[in-house]
Amino acid sequence: MILAVSCASAAPPTMVVVSEDEADPVRSALTRKEAWTQDSARRLRAEADRRMNQGPWSVTYERPAGLALDPHDYYSEAPYWWPNPDDPAGPFILRDGRLNPDRFTANRNALESLCDTVFTLGTAAYFFDDARYAQRASRLLQVWFINPRTRMNPNLENAQAIRGANLGRPAGILEGRVLIRAIQGIEFLARTGNWDPKDQAAVRKWFEDYLHWLTQSKNGLEEKSSGNNQASWWTAQVAAIATLVEDEAASKMAFSYYRDRIFPRQIRGDGSAPGEDSRSLWSSVFNLEALTMVCRIAEMQGVDLWSVRGRNNSTIATVVNYLEPYLSDPRKWSREQEIDLETDGLYFLAFAGMGLKQQEYIALYQKLEHPDRAWLTLVDLLVGRWMAAGHQTRH
Repeated sequence: MILAVSCASAAPPTMVVVSEDEADPVRSALTRKEAWTQDSARRLRAEADRRMNQGPWSVTYERPAGLALDPHDYYSEAPYWWPNPDDPAGPFILRDGRLNPDRFTANRNALESLCDTVFTLGTAAYFFDDARYAQRASRLLQVWFINPRTRMNPNLENAQAIRGANLGRPAGILEGRVLIRAIQGIEFLARTGNWDPKDQAAVRKWFEDYLHWLTQSKNGLEEKSSGNNQASWWTAQVAAIATLVEDEAASKMAFSYYRDRIFPRQIRGDGSAPGEDSRSLWSSVFNLEALTMVCRIAEMQGVDLWSVRGRNNSTIATVVNYLEPYLSDPRKWSREQEIDLETDGLYFLAFAGMGLKQQEYIALYQKLEHPDRAWLTLVDLLVGRWMAAGHQTRH
């Protein structure tokens, strides 16, 4: 009995987007060099090798000029705000859909690079049983989250600031969505046995503090109630971080919020999201990416959000079906396009295909071009394992 209790307590916690039933078979298939894994293995190792020489990053390395901020505070500037030609010294003005190339992006770029690299190295360390990748990932995490001289303060209070108007906005929380990838990399890293337990505890504490800020701060609560893709990604962040730190109450809150507020209030009966469609196809797809991310995270916890119903019995499948024709040919989208559709978020088709057992979604994901990045390589491996296991029936 004592042995059984000990084994149970030693079981690793649930991961954010990969189940134990997926991770172990994929790792075994990679070890056996099964045919369906080989292209993905090559791409993953190549990217991991490339990223071994990148970083470290820190918000303290590059700071905005002329602002009295704590050097450990993350800072970024809103993308669509520009100097006012009629008042160059005054507050910036909005030119929606037009990116200001001169805005301060150093911290944002560093965060994205860190998250992508930690994900890549953590994933490669786990799947290839390579301690080199684990050691490099742990070093990067130490600099960004732990070292008192270089760590980031656990908030996004000063994200997406508008020069002359404010030092940060709730909308800036959207930039934290990349942490979901880092979290999955961290979870893989923890399973390698090549990460100092003290560093693990310190990183976990950082995320606990960030989760508290995300769910209790004025900016966090405003983002939660924003009613568009920002609220969707807020929910996805909360769900992911709660999974990492094993905060069951926060997980339940996020899943309930999705079920009761996010989906039914955003999605019409035909699957459209008026708050996104009015801006661009990209905005609609970006929102759907967040919705499927929440559903995938919930699925890993044994919670079914795929079947949540909204207006006129709409489901997330209704949303996918509504957008599907435009994914193959974005030119069919008749509304104004502020931003061109990017393909790095199309993994939502794979998650939805597996979650809903809809083979056609997976087929479309595989058909559409998408970049060679480690996150999508993981998705390819999950799809390959799903298909190899014979999960190709439809509801």
